[in-house]
Amino acid sequence: MEFIRKIAENKADEETHRMFTRFSKGIFEDRALLKIKKRGNKIDVKSSYDVYEELFNLVLNEAEEVEVVGILFKNRKKEDYTGKVLSKDLREKVKDYDFALLDVNAGDYQLKCKKKLPKPGKELNPKFCSATLSLKALEILAFDFDKNFKTVEIKHTFLINEIILPEGEEDPVVLRVKSKRKGKIIRKINLDGVETSKEIEFIT
Repeated sequence: MEFIRKIAENKADEETHRMFTRFSKGIFEDRALLKIKKRGNKIDVKSSYDVYEELFNLVLNEAEEVEVVGILFKNRKKEDYTGKVLSKDLREKVKDYDFALLDVNAGDYQLKCKKKLPKPGKELNPKFCSATLSLKALEILAFDFDKNFKTVEIKHTFLINEIILPEGEEDPVVLRVKSKRKGKIIRKINLDGVETSKEIEFIT
């Protein structure tokens, strides 16, 4: 996963920071859940909601034009969205919204997801998203282990032990968004039945 890879390579940026703004201090288990199964020259993927954005970008990489249907969210309001659109234009459009839950069809490759945002603090659904992608998507989804596998399951625990507040800021909304989280990620990988675990320290 791209945001996990950035953290592992000490390349945390605004995107990785944004992934953690909703977390307080504490231990958050079973996050960024991912199951990948190879099928010929494709992979079938199931994931939790917090991997949706990465799967969305990966399926857009597969075609210049895609068909899309789903819901966009902004300021707690929902907007239905359907049509055929250039991938580059769709990337720009979703930037104007708080959340997007869109099914995307790119010919042989596609992404489907649930159409209701998960409630904060609740257990994540490991089948919130399902996607079919090309093998090249493994360069991002399977960045730190052998890609010669049949099935792999990945899950993470986020341990956040410190909130670093921006100096001189008092607005609670700004504090939540700009504060950095410090801790570690426990990344568990079950590769064809063999599980390994690694720890990644981070500040983002």
